[in-house]
Amino acid sequence: MLTRTTRFDGPAHGAARRGAVAAALALQAFVGNTHAFAQSSATGSVGLDLVAVPRYAGASSYRVVPLPVVALAGRSASNWSVFASGLEAGAAWSVTPNLSIGPLVGLGLGRKEDDAAVLNGTGDIANSFLYGAFVRWQAGPASANVRFLQSAHSGYGNHVTLALAYRIFDGPRDRVTASLSTVWANRSAAQTEFGIDDAQAAASAAHLPTYAPSSGFQRTDLRVSLEHRLDAHWSARASAGVGTLVGDAADSPIVERRASVFGSMGVAYRF
Repeated sequence: MLTRTTRFDGPAHGAARRGAVAAALALQAFVGNTHAFAQSSATGSVGLDLVAVPRYAGASSYRVVPLPVVALAGRSASNWSVFASGLEAGAAWSVTPNLSIGPLVGLGLGRKEDDAAVLNGTGDIANSFLYGAFVRWQAGPASANVRFLQSAHSGYGNHVTLALAYRIFDGPRDRVTASLSTVWANRSAAQTEFGIDDAQAAASAAHLPTYAPSSGFQRTDLRVSLEHRLDAHWSARASAGVGTLVGDAADSPIVERRASVFGSMGVAYRF
């Protein structure tokens, strides 16, 4: 059997692995929003989200995946916070009141060739450990962040995520945030996720042609998130968004659907 490895943009091995692709898209918003809340009077929060996502990037079928969200922040005099959101975790240091930086680690979940008929014969994509860093800027209701994640295995590639967010409503109990993000991949990552080499083409049950995508932007996502405070500790939240593959990723023969919708619902407890 053919085997490749990629980062978290593929589906999970089993029920969790099949939802990993778009789950990663939801994570980038949750990391930013959770960190922002953690800097308030609360010193931390834990939560669980149910995320509805495609089985893999470009799939037409969906899975629902449970993802944890954890944030711990120092008291008001401290300049640090740590977070774990789904498949990623990191630590943030406030360099200035508006700028924070820190390391990131994560787990890149692969996909199985039986996730879709078009994948049969192309081989599985294995899990991989991810490491990297992020830079985040925030001023009032606006924020921007850049995140870099590299697979620990040589040749498996890396991704850079650029994200913008704006709180369009911030009331005593409700908060509404809109965000826009895009993901860039180097050539190795693009080939792993969307490429078809000679061996895969020969083994493909769908008789896929060879395909060699280049580095570039892979996808763009637009999302709206709502958080409602139930009381001093508990809150409920939901999000909905639409994403589309772009560039060489969109033209890959394994793509069943370029555009997809995704959403989530969850609860959180602050302490």
